[in-house]
Amino acid sequence: MTSKRTLIIGAGLWLVGGLFFAFLAVCASFFDYLPADLRIAHAIQGIDVPAFGGLVGFVNFVGDTKTYLVIVVVCAIGLGVLRAGWESILVVFSIAPAAIGAIVKGIVQQPRPSPALIDISSHEGGSAFPSGHVLKTSALFLLLFVIIPAVVPWRPVRWLLQAGSVLLVVSAGPARVYDGAHWPSDVVGGYVLAILLVGPVSFAYLALRGRSGA
Repeated sequence: MTSKRTLIIGAGLWLVGGLFFAFLAVCASFFDYLPADLRIAHAIQGIDVPAFGGLVGFVNFVGDTKTYLVIVVVCAIGLGVLRAGWESILVVFSIAPAAIGAIVKGIVQQPRPSPALIDISSHEGGSAFPSGHVLKTSALFLLLFVIIPAVVPWRPVRWLLQAGSVLLVVSAGPARVYDGAHWPSDVVGGYVLAILLVGPVSFAYLALRGRSGA
């Protein structure tokens, strides 16, 4: 009964998230940015903490397509060597959200932020919604957060790796806004789409792992 109730609640939340993402996508297809985007972007770009600039650079580097693919390949091979087959497959699956995000970008065709409105440090082309960097980083490191307990037996190391994963996910959105590559609504769209795609897979993995007694 508890599992059934959890499944129903999860499905309901997934539906709500899907509708919210659809709403954001429709807005992005009609408007260059949402009313709150400009105010939030100025607030993020106004952060004056020396360490924040370094964090932004690192997080954006991790979310770059080449770096991201290298991390996926290294993690997948490493997990394969450890005979963690399902975990290796999950890491490779993180590529799927990026591909779906690219399709959505092609449909929405929202322009990037204008240098007349905010500071632009990262000049990039293509559609802005949803943020590909946020989508890739969130999909990969949310999955790693889920599978780390199954492959890392040492609790302190496990906690450190999971904390690092959370930090990268949480920082990905502000980093893209700080560089002027995306509006806040773009990064929210990236986060929501990543959760919509990774959530059910993670739930199924944890359920199967629980049944197997791993």
